[in-house]
Amino acid sequence: MQRIALDVGAFAANCHIAWEDPARALVVDPGDEAPRIADSLRSLGLRPAAILLTHGHADHICGVAGLLSAFPCPVFLAPEDAAWCFTPLNDFPPYVVPKSPPADLRPASEAESLDAGGLVLRVLPTPGHSPGSVCYRIGSPDGTQDVLFTGDTLFAGSIGRTDLPGSDHRAMGASLRTLVALSGAPAVCPGHGPETTLRRERETNPFLESIR
Repeated sequence: MQRIALDVGAFAANCHIAWEDPARALVVDPGDEAPRIADSLRSLGLRPAAILLTHGHADHICGVAGLLSAFPCPVFLAPEDAAWCFTPLNDFPPYVVPKSPPADLRPASEAESLDAGGLVLRVLPTPGHSPGSVCYRIGSPDGTQDVLFTGDTLFAGSIGRTDLPGSDHRAMGASLRTLVALSGAPAVCPGHGPETTLRRERETNPFLESIR
C-alpha cells in the first residue's frame, strides 16, 4: 500500500490518499482544495474507487463536490452525520457546504465490501466528536501495512473535541476504549496534525491515561 497526505483548507485538515491498485485509490476526507487533490491524483496516475468520510464536519467534506466533478465515485459516510452535514447547520465560515448530498452517498459501513484493489478495509464506529464519526482501518494485501485513519477522534498526543453540537463526551470515551483495545500496532493517520502510531498513543497520549 502506498499513501500520501495533503493538508488542505483553512484548518489544515489532512486529506489522505491510499492505494494498492492505482485504478482503485481511496481518498479520505477531501475537506477543501478539490483542484489540488485532483491534480495530485492525476500526477500520481491514480483514479479513486471511493471517497471515505470519517465524519461530516465542514472542514472534512467541502472538497467532495469538486473532486466528484473530476472523478465520479461513491462517497461513504455514516448516516448519523449524513442527516445534518449537507444543511446550513454545517456552514462554518470560510466553509459553506453543498446543500444536497452526493448522488452516490452510501453508509460508511458498506465500505467494507468495496473493491479497493486488494486493500482490506474495516469500518469502526467511533462516535463522540460527531454522532457518526468512524475510523477506517486499511491494510495491504500482504499484511505488511496497517493504517488507521482516525479523522478527529484520535490525534498525536490529543483527541477530538466534544464541545461541539452533536458531540458526546461519554461516547468519545467509549470510542477511545475501542481504539485502545485494537490488536496490532497500526499507524494512525489523523484528520489534523502529524502521523503517529496506536502503540505510541497508548503509551504517551495524556488523554488516554485513564483508559491505560
